[in-house]
Amino acid sequence: MIAWAAIAARGGDTDAPSNVIEWFTDLENRTNSGAIPSQAWLTIWHSALALAIVAVLALPLAVMLAHHRKAELAASWVINIGRAVPTITIVGVLVIVSLRNGFGLEPWPIVIALVLLGLPPAFTNAYAGVRGADPSAVDAAKAMGFTHAQVMRRVELPLAVPLIMAGVRTAAVQIVATEPLAAFFGGEGLGAYLRAGLADRVNGGVQVQAGALLVAGLAILAELSLLILSRIVVPRGVQVGSRSTRHRRTRSAPAPATI
Repeated sequence: MIAWAAIAARGGDTDAPSNVIEWFTDLENRTNSGAIPSQAWLTIWHSALALAIVAVLALPLAVMLAHHRKAELAASWVINIGRAVPTITIVGVLVIVSLRNGFGLEPWPIVIALVLLGLPPAFTNAYAGVRGADPSAVDAAKAMGFTHAQVMRRVELPLAVPLIMAGVRTAAVQIVATEPLAAFFGGEGLGAYLRAGLADRVNGGVQVQAGALLVAGLAILAELSLLILSRIVVPRGVQVGSRSTRHRRTRSAPAPATI
């Protein structure tokens, strides 16, 4: 990791890139905060691990509570603690705890903070999706003798998948966009470019812009990847039903008044 004093000592380096395009293409003269692929991989690894933990913790709990209509207020309150406390505060506290207990600087402090950030949207959407499943379909399944597990697996979950995936996409974008905070506590990843750029008062503006573009691009890539995945996992019947509902609403909408 580059020392902060070494970054500031670059001062008025006339060979430093003068714009973002030069920063991406001039590998010799730009501030060396690590190769882009390796830093991007660290951000992807931290984000993917956090999102996987969010999915394991939030989705089953939300589905079970929504199906049985139990403890929704208590669960929502606990899950939303992640929204009440700023992520940067959580990272700072966890870094101190991790170092004092010999767990190392990364990835656990930032991963735990990202998990707390991603839990609320994933849990809320999954709960709303299962709770809002078509009551006539649920009643028909129960009338056919389906057990609680069969109703959840074969009726409520397929109907809730679109909303569940929307919550996962929201959590993923928030996680990827927040992961660079780890670099400001001694970690690495795409946030290292932001950290180095902010430390260089003379030539750091270009690096900050480049780092921000990399983080935004990775967040957009995560959104598009999960959007494609949602198109694959959403049952075809649910997709057709959603399109038919939208079509009926469009046709039944009143025509604009004319004068």
